[in-house]
Amino acid sequence: MTPDTNEIARDGTVARIEPKSMETLVHLCAHAGELVSRDDLQQAIWGDVVVGDDSLTNAIIKIRKAFGDDARNPQVIETIPKRGYRLIAAVEHERRRPLSATPRNRKPALLVLFLAVIAMAGSLFLFSSQQPSTAAQNPVTQSALADTRTRILVAPFRNLSGDPAQDYLVRGVEETLLTGLAQFPRIAAMQGQASPPADYRLEGSVYRNGRRIRVEARLLEVGTGIILSTERHEGDFSDLIAIEAEIEVTILSALANDIEIANRTSASRGYTHSVDAYDLFLRARAALLPRDQSGNARARELYTQAIERDPRFARAYAGLALTHAADYRNGWVENGQDSLNMALKTAQIALGIEPNMPEQLWVIGYVQTQLREHAKAEAALKDALELDPFYADAYALMAGVKTYAGQPEASIPLLREAMRLNPQAGYLYFLLLGRAYYFLGDCEQANINLHEAAVRNLANVETRLYIAACMVEADDLDGARWEVEEILNLAPSFSVESFFNSYPMADPDQTETLTHDLKMAGAT
Repeated sequence: MTPDTNEIARDGTVARIEPKSMETLVHLCAHAGELVSRDDLQQAIWGDVVVGDDSLTNAIIKIRKAFGDDARNPQVIETIPKRGYRLIAAVEHERRRPLSATPRNRKPALLVLFLAVIAMAGSLFLFSSQQPSTAAQNPVTQSALADTRTRILVAPFRNLSGDPAQDYLVRGVEETLLTGLAQFPRIAAMQGQASPPADYRLEGSVYRNGRRIRVEARLLEVGTGIILSTERHEGDFSDLIAIEAEIEVTILSALANDIEIANRTSASRGYTHSVDAYDLFLRARAALLPRDQSGNARARELYTQAIERDPRFARAYAGLALTHAADYRNGWVENGQDSLNMALKTAQIALGIEPNMPEQLWVIGYVQTQLREHAKAEAALKDALELDPFYADAYALMAGVKTYAGQPEASIPLLREAMRLNPQAGYLYFLLLGRAYYFLGDCEQANINLHEAAVRNLANVETRLYIAACMVEADDLDGARWEVEEILNLAPSFSVESFFNSYPMADPDQTETLTHDLKMAGAT
């Protein structure tokens, strides 16, 4: 294994695991043959960071997966019930150059993990102590990490109110972000001139008007000037401490996805130097969220404008591909096959510009799903998760593919993982979960999730279709017919036949079941 690159070589193949899994493995290797309790492992790996029990369990699962180890018949890690874990494989140490000799230009993967923890746990604001963690107090660890920390320059935030009396608030926001970053021993957060130069620059502004406050932040890659993310927090001004805590969580967790993607590329080629192009990209992404025809058309227009300003903006091509796929999926154009072909072509352009961005691979997976090429879709999504193990949407789409392929039971754990990684997910995760439960014959669980989806998106036809089908299964035909009437109000030209023409369901039994229930509900 190679801890500094998070790689495990086995039988001629190399697998990459996330940093916390590698740290867990390294700690177990240091205590090979010994029982290491869960508490000791959590303290050694996460220190004072508050994480759930699943964090350690998932780390062990990913180590076993990388080694092909079977928990029931372990050859690498043995579980001692209610106590902990023991590394039972033989350990040989290879002499290597010190980590301090690692070149400075290595991609700062620890920042990825840091921000992912925020996104998953939402707990950065808990780190108010100024004491260094256990790992930081270890002189061996300090020496090993001396030249490999990710350096973030927090630039002075601007006071847009024009009132010097609000300077305290601006400085408070700066200090909140700076202190939050500094709690992690493998991150060097700083202000002023940095030597050696920082990897990233966080800049922004604060504006307070009466009882309202707005904070904007922008993260840039120092070496290239590429804009990695822009985020905004706006709300009522009540208590400074509460506001600073919320800013830490909302801004930094929102930045997490973009920084994860950027750190896995060789030069962030999927991003852009153009502020105008990036602004158009963000506006397009927002327009796409309602998933209706007018929003889809507006998003396509904005993505196209972004590409005109930067023809190498891979993420804009990926978004454009999604708009074409949506036209096909929802029957919004006369020639759906042309739209699907255009979606695949545009997604391949995005992947050609930057082949190592999980986001682009997700788009390929989505388009292949619409083409009913489910095996190809799963392959693309697995590649995306190799690059980014925290990519919730990849787990969710893979779950959807499993259901389309007639394996709804395999969808449930994938969707649970997606929801764990992204608790703030929109309606689609709930729709996919409800759909899986429907085909498993559990309409009680299906209805719970489908109604959660409907609350979040009242205009989604597919959600209402499955609600109607579940009502038929529950012998509530009046309720089912009412749902079909609502569907016809949303999509007057809806028919079961046209729905299945573009629906990527591959399992004939599932198709027959859904068709029967929809016909019983009065759909034609």
